[in-house]
Amino acid sequence: MRKSQKNQILSVVGLLDKAHGAFRKAMETGNADGALTLMEQCQDSAIQIGGMIESTEGEGFATVGLLENYCELLYQTYEIIRQRQPVNEGKVYKSLRRELIRIENSVKNDIPVRASVLFLPYKASMWDSLESIWKAADADPDCDAYVVPIPYFDKNPDGSFSRMHYEGEQYPDYVPVISWETYDLAAERPDVIYIHNPYDQCNHVTSVHPRFYARELKNFTDQLVYIPYFILNEVDPDNQKAVDNMKHFCFVPGTLYADRVVVQSENMRQIYINEFIKAAREMGLSGEYVDRKVLEKKFLGLGSPKIDKVLSARKEDYI
Repeated sequence: MRKSQKNQILSVVGLLDKAHGAFRKAMETGNADGALTLMEQCQDSAIQIGGMIESTEGEGFATVGLLENYCELLYQTYEIIRQRQPVNEGKVYKSLRRELIRIENSVKNDIPVRASVLFLPYKASMWDSLESIWKAADADPDCDAYVVPIPYFDKNPDGSFSRMHYEGEQYPDYVPVISWETYDLAAERPDVIYIHNPYDQCNHVTSVHPRFYARELKNFTDQLVYIPYFILNEVDPDNQKAVDNMKHFCFVPGTLYADRVVVQSENMRQIYINEFIKAAREMGLSGEYVDRKVLEKKFLGLGSPKIDKVLSARKEDYI
């Protein structure tokens, strides 16, 4: 099961817990019809998440059995209330909560999570900036890694788009490429998205397809990661003159919208953080954009995959 699906199920379980409290209050105030409606809604929600679990884990999965027990308890209680028989609302509440706790624990502990990691290169010649990370993700048995080369456009002097380029057929044979026209970002909602073009609309010469601008991708993943496709000459963070020659790389849409930015060295990391803060302040941004503690977690000096072919095979390095 995908992490996003598991979180969705746990969110529904949390809503069921709140519904139990509302049910108890309805019964205590004599609102039998309201209690019945709440129980119907709980039943529908339980059936919905049971279907989600069966679709990924198969019939007979442990959590599904617990949900069936929960639904049976709901049905029995529903019938007692419908027939206007006496109900010990406190006892029913405790019984429902006990079943729900079992369900929640099973969701957390019994359902394995598969990570979905999406790589969005645009120029085949720049694939080396992502390849070693893709290899690590692809080798992980608990991870599904997808490579979706995206198109890019030449730009006219007025900023409008001219010719479109697509290089999906130029990748190595061992890289399984998926068409950008068939991969549905909204439906798939990958856990992590990797990009190596940070410019969005800000490049005067070319532009990736606007569908894949960093600001758009941010809406379809829990973690957007930007890794530069280039390697810069190493610069001393205290050498401001040298820093000024490369600081324009530090504050671009990719670094602005990404949750993580992986750069080539610790010195480069400090430069990115320093210059990002300066540029953000000049633009009037505040909060997380100028909070050094936040940015220390956002910018990572792990090295460039272009020169270090294998960062690590550990899942925590790419998720």
